[in-house]
Formats: sequence, structure tokens, C-alpha cells
Amino acid sequence: MHPPSVYDFRTKLGVPSPIADLIPSGTAFEMYPLGFSFLGEYLERNGVNVRIVNLATRMLEDPSFDAGSFIAKQRPRAFGIGLHWLPHCHGAVEVARLCKEKHGDIPVIMGGYSATIFADDLLARSEVDFVVRGDSAEEPLLQLMKAIESGAGFESVPNLSWRDPSGEIRHNEFSYVPDDLSYLGNNYRYMVRSAIKYGDINGLKAFKGWWSYPLTAVVTVRGCRNNCTFCGGSAHAAGTCFNRKKPAFRSPSAIAADVRAISRFTGAPIFIIGDLRQNGDEYSLQVLGALKKVAPRNYTVLELFGPAPRTFFEQAALSLPNFACEISPETHDEELRRMAGKRYSNAGLEATLRYAMECGCSKADVFFMIGIRGQTRESVRETTAYATDLLRRFGPRLNPLIGPLAPFLDPGSISHDNAAELGYGLFCHTLEEYRTALLEPNWRDMLSYETDWMSRADIAAATYEALLALNRARGEASPGMSKYVDVCEKFLNDNMTLLERVDRARAAGEDAMSLKAEADALRARGAHLKEELKWPVEGPRFRYPGIARTILGR
Repeated sequence: MHPPSVYDFRTKLGVPSPIADLIPSGTAFEMYPLGFSFLGEYLERNGVNVRIVNLATRMLEDPSFDAGSFIAKQRPRAFGIGLHWLPHCHGAVEVARLCKEKHGDIPVIMGGYSATIFADDLLARSEVDFVVRGDSAEEPLLQLMKAIESGAGFESVPNLSWRDPSGEIRHNEFSYVPDDLSYLGNNYRYMVRSAIKYGDINGLKAFKGWWSYPLTAVVTVRGCRNNCTFCGGSAHAAGTCFNRKKPAFRSPSAIAADVRAISRFTGAPIFIIGDLRQNGDEYSLQVLGALKKVAPRNYTVLELFGPAPRTFFEQAALSLPNFACEISPETHDEELRRMAGKRYSNAGLEATLRYAMECGCSKADVFFMIGIRGQTRESVRETTAYATDLLRRFGPRLNPLIGPLAPFLDPGSISHDNAAELGYGLFCHTLEEYRTALLEPNWRDMLSYETDWMSRADIAAATYEALLALNRARGEASPGMSKYVDVCEKFLNDNMTLLERVDRARAAGEDAMSLKAEADALRARGAHLKEELKWPVEGPRFRYPGIARTILGR
């Protein structure tokens, strides 16, 4: 089960924030990890039935849906709850509490990056029985399920954290870290069949509105070779937290098979997760060569961790009739970019964008961040000016975006592990402190950090200033978007005004909950403002003959 970020978000005051502006889902972070589908496929292939339920999306799309009543009706061998991204820590624990409240005899298992890091905190709570650690939980979870079913002991299950009969927390050897990912199966075939098997299409939706925009993704790697200092998925974090000493890459044929499977049942965009070039140019060209045999009509989005040569985009154009790309330089300042772990110049960035455009890239998203080491409010203004200049030079196919490093500085990242040395002050340390922070109505107060250069209030103020400036620049570059730009500006201004009213009410000791109806209405407005993140759907949203063939295994 995938929980919402805050379980009882329907009754809490939460003013919309830019925290989730740069991802498809909303502030409930309702998009579940793609790893869920691999877990389900692997366990079902090995005789364990698995049903995936996105509680967050069900709760968002159906105000009458009651997660507690749903859980009470289930009688599985075990409940699995994802705690991959830390913003789910409130919802994950509350869903675990519901499971134990409704079924005290059924074990609760958690897994994911954040569950791994906070295994002790989780197992100190009676709601959680097991934590499967690491980035590859398929085989450990299978062994755990066999042990639960047989009544055998848990000492031999790799990567498992658990409580023994005396209540002592035990951590088994962290030994399952596969270098070869060929064991991963056809996860999308599993998902389609699962929807039919359990009669629950809604439970599998990746995020609210997915049915009208069925964006999909393809995993290419586990682990990373890069060390972005703020990232909890960096090489540093992989080694220190998840015992992964080197990345494991999927084969070009496996990646192409996933794209082929997806393109047969939908015309929606496909996002390729991970820069293909981090395993070398030869590997990236092999993947693109394999994709050429598929030639999907879907818009296929390629992720870049740094500059790429023209040959990469030439091959992309030959292989993918419709391709887009993403890159995250974080800042205009090359020295601050280097301090953030990205060592490339603006000249290299701009050459990459030029190659992409000349080779037919339909859209290039360029992401900038607020809250990195050494950044000041003036530096954010300069970054916004640089993003505006890129927009003017490259035209409307270039899509510059900016947002805060929020809500948390990733535990396990270089910046988190060396916070004082690198100029970060941390407000949260324990899992409970992160859970409490998520309940703040003003996202400024959710931030788990400040820097030597910007306070939390500075980060919030700089964010709105940058968003407004970049929004106006987008309107100037594309006059046809003037209405959309006006709507965005009004939303941002109304957002800031409501945050100020919440602050005033709380400072005066008044009940800020009186503003909840306005906050909910504002959130509904904001849900319609993510058009700039979308890529076109090429052809039908769903290809039903392809879905039928997938169900039949053809």
C-alpha cells in the first residue's frame, strides 16, 4: 500500500506549496515508487499473490473512500507499506497503525530508502514488525513471506530488520545487493493483469488524474555513479545507507522490452529513469539502438545528469520519433554547481541544449533549485535571470523550471551527513520530528534545514520571487500563453496572501482552521497549473487491443 504524505490531509489545514510543483503528483505525493510493480511481479512469479493499492490516489479521487474500512475488509498474509521517500513518513506510520488496529495478528512490513535509514525508529513502534532494507527488496521479501507462511525463524532472511520475541531489534546481514538485474520481470504485464485479477483499476493508478494522462516510466539502473551533495540516492548514499558499492544497470534489451510493452497499451509519454550515459557512451548507444527496433510513437523522455555530445542526440533522433530531455544544472553559478556535486560549465550546458534542439528534441526541461550550499537570495535572482535568458535564446521548446529543495534535506546525502561543515543547520533528526514537520500548514516551517546563507523564510521568499519572475518571462517568450501565465500569477499571489493570513492568525492565537476552505479551494486551482510539465500523448491514451494481448501474455 502506498500512503499519502499526511494521512489525514482531508481534515488538516495545508496551504498549497511549491514543494511538489516539479513532479507529476501533488502535495500528497501520491505517486508510488515504480519498485512496487517489480516486487509484485517477482513475488507472483514465485507463488505469492500481491495486490498493489495506492491509498493516496484513492483518498484524493474519492472523498468517501475510507482507508480504515478498506483495510478492515482485507485478510492478507501480510501488509506491505512503502516508505521510500521521506515525505510519506506521516502517512506510512498512520497506515501501519490502522493495519494493527484492524488486524493485530497480521504482520506489517515496510521498505524503501527512508524505511532503510529509519529502521530502528520504525521498529521502536509497535505498528511495524519488519523492515526490508536496501534498494532491491524482491528476493528478501520473498524469503520473508516464506518464513511468515511456514512459521520458520527470520534469522536467515537477508537485509531484514525485525524484533525478536524478547523485543530486541535485530538487523540481519545486509547481503542482498544484486549487481545483475536480469531477474526483474515484465512489471507492466503484471500491473495490467493485476488490475483484472483484483478488479481494482483505481488502486493501481500512479497519481491523481493518471487515467487521463497515463504517464509511465522505465527503470534503467539501481544506484548511481554521481554524487550530487543534496541527493539521498547518490553514490555516497547508496554506499553508506544501502550497501551498494556500484550501480547495477539493466540490459539494453530489457529496457527496450519495457518500452515496447508500454507502447502497445498506451500512447502516453514514457520517462526513462536515469542518465543512459552514466554507464558510458557505448552503453547509451546500445540502448538507443535497441529502442530503434521498437520505434515507439510515444514521447520518450531522456534524463541527463550532465552535458551530452551531439552523437547522443543524433542517435536519439534516429531511434525515437518523438523525444524530449531533462537536465538539472541547479544554478547559473558554476562554482555553486561544483559545490553541489555537478562539475560542468554553462557553455557545456548550452551546447547540450543546442545539440538537442538541432536534432529535433520536442522539449527540454531545465531544472534549477533553491536552497543549495552557498546560494543567497541575490544568487537566486541571478539564476532566474539566467533561466530567462535561456528561454529567450532557445525559444518555447526550452522549459526552465525552478523550485525549492523541499521539504527535507535528504538523510543519507553528503550535505545531510556533513551538515555543519557544509553550512546546513538541521531542524529534524528523528523520524518523529520529520512526521511532526509535515503537519505544519506553512511549507516554510516544514523545511528540515536552513543554510548559512539563507533562513527558511529566505528560501520561501526567494522561491516565490523566482516563480513570479520566471512565469512572467514565459509569458513574454510565448504570447499565446498569456492567459495561462495570468492564472499562474494570480495563484502565486493568492498563495502568498493566504500564507501570510495563516501566520497572522497563529501569531494572534486564533484558530487558523477557519482558513481551511480557502486553502482547499486554492489547492484545487493549483492542480490545474502543471501543464508545463506535461508532454503530449501521441495517439490514444489506451490501446485496448494491446491491453488484451498483454493480459493473454502475447
